[in-house]
Amino acid sequence: MEKLVDYQEEIKEKLNGIEMDAHWFRRVFHTFAATFLFSYLLPDNPWINLGKLYVPIIVVTGIAILEYRRIKGEVDHQHFFGLRSYEKRRPASYLYFGVAMLFLFLFFPQQIAIPCILCAAFSDPLIGELRHSLGKKRAYVFGFSVSLFFFLITWLRAEWWVLIVVSILGASGALIGEAKKLKMIDDDFMIQMVPAILLLLFWGGMLLTGIDILPGKLILPL
Repeated sequence: MEKLVDYQEEIKEKLNGIEMDAHWFRRVFHTFAATFLFSYLLPDNPWINLGKLYVPIIVVTGIAILEYRRIKGEVDHQHFFGLRSYEKRRPASYLYFGVAMLFLFLFFPQQIAIPCILCAAFSDPLIGELRHSLGKKRAYVFGFSVSLFFFLITWLRAEWWVLIVVSILGASGALIGEAKKLKMIDDDFMIQMVPAILLLLFWGGMLLTGIDILPGKLILPL
């Protein structure tokens, strides 16, 4: 009986270790996504521009096909490290993350795309970690502050009133996107797209009045 208890404890420790490894794997994946912003540094010429357009589309499409096959049972989900239990029957968070980034790269100016991607890369995992140690409210305060910083830095060359409005609007959108849990849409998608759409509407609305609030690009091609 004692050996059985010891064996159960050993199995439990191994499972906890695997879960902890998967947890940090997901966190590292979030932060690593910020490195894709270096694509804005690529030289501006026809061939490279084609690559910047089609390579992300091909990669995300490939991931989507793989996810479809996994959900259908054609590919064993055990081959996918870091999946949460609820992701076995719906697309995994990394697909939502990739689709949102693809939309931002293709359809949004970098002044909007950059802070939204940074919020997903850093604010989201920060909130997730602090939620357990500080509680939900304090975690959201820290997450909002970090998100606010990303929008402030990106829009620093805008008019002062634009800077204030955009930073508050963007950080609020990121917080709403992270906090609002939907059954079929992951917060990795929402934390990027909610602030991006809010800022796009604000920018478009100001353009209708004849005012272009968009500052100069933060990252220029080499």
